[in-house]
Amino acid sequence: MIIIAKFTGLFLQCLHPLGCFVFKKPNKEKNNKRRSKKQLTTNQPETELWHTTYIDVWNNIKSKIDDLNGSIYSKFISDTVNFMTTSNITTNQSIPTACLLTGVNLPDHESLFGLLATNLEKSQPPVIVATLFSEHFSSVKNAVISMVSQLLHTNDDESDSDEEMDESLNFVVKRSECTISNLIEWYSHQPNGTRIAVLVKDYEMCQQTVLQNFILLLSCYIKEIPIVMAIGIATSISNLHNSLPHHVVTKLKVKMFVSEASVVFLNNIMDQVFLKPDCPFYLGGRILDYVTEVFLYYNFSIKQFIESLKFCLIEHFYRKPLNCICIAHESAQESLFNSLDKKTLEEITKLRSTNYKLKIDSNFKENFLRLIRELKACINDFYIGLRVLHILVSDLPHSPLGTKLREMYCTAMKKHIIDDTSYKTCLQLLKFLSKDELLAKFDKIIHVFKNVKNNQRTKDALKLVQSYVKSLKESHLNNLVIEKEKPKEKPKESLQATSRSQFKKKLMENVKNEDNQPMTEFEKARSETLDHFTEIILRQFLVPPTTMPLNELLIFDDLPSIKRKIVGEDRAAQYTAFINPQHYLCCDCCELEFTEQIFKTMPDISIVYKLHLESRFDQINIYDWLQKFISVVSPSQNDNDNDDDIDPVLQSRFVRAVNELQHLGYIRPSKYKADHVQRLTCGSY
Repeated sequence: MIIIAKFTGLFLQCLHPLGCFVFKKPNKEKNNKRRSKKQLTTNQPETELWHTTYIDVWNNIKSKIDDLNGSIYSKFISDTVNFMTTSNITTNQSIPTACLLTGVNLPDHESLFGLLATNLEKSQPPVIVATLFSEHFSSVKNAVISMVSQLLHTNDDESDSDEEMDESLNFVVKRSECTISNLIEWYSHQPNGTRIAVLVKDYEMCQQTVLQNFILLLSCYIKEIPIVMAIGIATSISNLHNSLPHHVVTKLKVKMFVSEASVVFLNNIMDQVFLKPDCPFYLGGRILDYVTEVFLYYNFSIKQFIESLKFCLIEHFYRKPLNCICIAHESAQESLFNSLDKKTLEEITKLRSTNYKLKIDSNFKENFLRLIRELKACINDFYIGLRVLHILVSDLPHSPLGTKLREMYCTAMKKHIIDDTSYKTCLQLLKFLSKDELLAKFDKIIHVFKNVKNNQRTKDALKLVQSYVKSLKESHLNNLVIEKEKPKEKPKESLQATSRSQFKKKLMENVKNEDNQPMTEFEKARSETLDHFTEIILRQFLVPPTTMPLNELLIFDDLPSIKRKIVGEDRAAQYTAFINPQHYLCCDCCELEFTEQIFKTMPDISIVYKLHLESRFDQINIYDWLQKFISVVSPSQNDNDNDDDIDPVLQSRFVRAVNELQHLGYIRPSKYKADHVQRLTCGSY
């Protein structure tokens, strides 16, 4: 019992969280480490075909995304900077405050505030910026120290930031010197017209009492220091007035600025970057559906959405020379194809899209390059048809095919969208459009076709659409069309029915068979035009590229390969690592014949986890658990030594593994017995 008590005391001491103390090394050593790291990374991967192709494609995509985001953010940032630099700072203790309504669906606030801080520092008159986060508002003193230390270009000693201090600084200000009085003295040496901008990033997460006192403190010194503020609000402007009392709100001269929602960024990125023929990376319908679902239902983060697409790009090119050859320019494809080995060529013939019809013979290279050209032509026509379809059906009631281009892209990639029931519903709604509405849609379609160059199919389609417009304009709205030969009318069925569903069915059948009402010239021209436009133009342009041979080499639609990597299942991965560590370690010493096997070469936490699963009860005796661990790791000691003599090395290894299990949430100290722990999870997933 004495041994158990001693061991229990040692175990309970080890269950306390460990403290981590970081000692920053001088800048010279950091620079040396960074240089050595760069030297290690500049090796063979850059010379590989897949890596160079990935770098070229991603740089092209990233530059377009940056330009697009800059144009979307430009008005929002410029208006905010203009307000913070030109607003009058009076002596009535009111601080000009820009309330940035970024929305709950924009978690990329850090990049937004970073862009705002950069533009403020470049503005005229000069503005010196200090950015505060919710963790800085633990107390007024801490908030003031954080603000002053940033304004004086010093780093907070207690901050967790790993950024290096500026080597050009010749002074260091201590925390005790970061006061408002020192800030006033420092400001007296700044150029005339200089302003101080305080950015509060996450308003809702700040301690409101601390923030209130901080605002009141700054308002007291508005005469000595021209201070402006920017507050990021995720909910609504009413939250600011509801959370701050009246005497604090009166110290702020508030102006509201609204940022675009992250869904707008998503739609613009897809429409202007990825869903264009000049984009060399093509996403499959299932992949785009999945990454969009993760965006809409998990995080609303544009940054993570772009990183997901970047990972898809890496997965598409990684060690796949065929995919790289398809992306390359036609002048380089032939030479790259000649460098392939026989094994790689055999992979082409085994693709599902070729149905094993492509054979390695004397014409193999010509056939392969021809199929790639046909596939790219199909993709170009598909994008044209997709934009034409978007013009036709995006504004229809109830939006059967959706309102966004990406939604129609996902549907059209999986199957021919013309045969979909949703398009048939759209066609019925289109046949109710007025003459002006239909002509306006066709004018936009003509504009799309005219912007396409070097495409014979587009030229033929343009002539057809122009003939449709001419016939619609010449048709009259009031002149009735008299049919020369009327088909025999089917006798109407009796509407008597035993149930409501039967009554509805018979009523619909009677409506379909009713041809008594004559059509006007425009109605007939509209119906014939839409039917002809659907079958002749849309059906040809909207052929799914996934039905073409070799589509796997250009279109990335391998959903299972990235599904578990983009949104990881933490518990499942931990369970696999504990039960079968060889899955991740790839070592021969831990290879299992069956799941219940335990080897002493396994990591200690895997052994401890497997042993704790053997308990039939939720309460596990620590001493018995230790004895089982020793019997696995060191069987000879468990047989020869007494129970009083436990190797302290084995004991410390066991305690460390148990502590890790508690940290991961698998066990916790028992409330009933001092020498027991309670299991919190079941044994399988």
